[in-house]
Amino acid sequence: MRYSIRVTFEQALKDGDLDRASAILAELAELPETGGLYMPECYADLARSFDHRGRHDDAITAMERAIQHGWNGRPDGHSDVAEFHLRAGRADRAAQIWAQLKAKEPDDVWLYNAAGLSYNEVGEHELAVAWLGEGIELAICTDDPEGLVAQLSDVRRRSLAALGREHDELERRVDPFLEQWRADERKRSRRFSLFSAIEDAMPPADAPLAHPHRGGEVPLALAWFPAGEYERAIDGWPDLAEEWAGVSHPAYCARLDGHAKWMRGHGVHVRAIAPIHVDDYITWCAQNDEDPEEARAHYAAHRLADGAATSWPPGRNEPCWCGSGRKYKKCCGPAPPGPMHDTET
Repeated sequence: MRYSIRVTFEQALKDGDLDRASAILAELAELPETGGLYMPECYADLARSFDHRGRHDDAITAMERAIQHGWNGRPDGHSDVAEFHLRAGRADRAAQIWAQLKAKEPDDVWLYNAAGLSYNEVGEHELAVAWLGEGIELAICTDDPEGLVAQLSDVRRRSLAALGREHDELERRVDPFLEQWRADERKRSRRFSLFSAIEDAMPPADAPLAHPHRGGEVPLALAWFPAGEYERAIDGWPDLAEEWAGVSHPAYCARLDGHAKWMRGHGVHVRAIAPIHVDDYITWCAQNDEDPEEARAHYAAHRLADGAATSWPPGRNEPCWCGSGRKYKKCCGPAPPGPMHDTET
């Protein structure tokens, strides 16, 4: 029953029947059992879908319900509410909300990122430059633990160009900072976790690898279970259940994205995400005398060699690789770098 309820909501969302999806959540919210759905994430997904349709007030209502149900993403969910107000033409209300959030959490670099990107998108470039600039200053002062300086600077430079301005003193500080940051990142601690991550991503020597590129590097793909397949894999394999049974699929996807960023930051050339469909994977393992609980990296290499992997990372405004239908910047893109199973991430 739980699975059918989840599929019903997700199917309605996928079909674009947002009023039906909203009605399903409203009914479930009154029940003690939600059919395995994580209500804050569902309402947040519904809010973004309403916003994509231009139904900004419905998006605000859905996001406020996500917050009521315990949404705890970064930045604060009210930042999304401000963004929806901005796109609805209520710039003063958006500015008021962001100012309140800034006073409450002045050290949340994700807030500056969200406000700056939103202002850039609607052509409010002066405000974009200001918010993104504050975000860059904060990130540089804290040694950019979230890995956001590059993104903040990229968008800020586009706003500066739209205003007809050259790079200012802050932007001239960004490039040397990033050069040093990337060098330091490759030398950071957690070496054992890094070596384990590399070993997990590297296929066996006999796997058919894609041709090297970019100066001779061998591109790697990370194995990934799409929605539906993820739940089947957890039900079928104890090692996965031990690690992921309590983690929603969107959270799993975000961790995988952060893991890929972290590995690339350490010089490991992740270039793609290889989807695993359980039935096909089991068949492949049987044909190749492989243990399904141990062969995911090997299988990912085959998927990459066969052209069946998804290039990673997508552009900020392109659909996210995870299949959510949202833009990468609004889905898995904000996930911070970090090893997949690091309990601190």
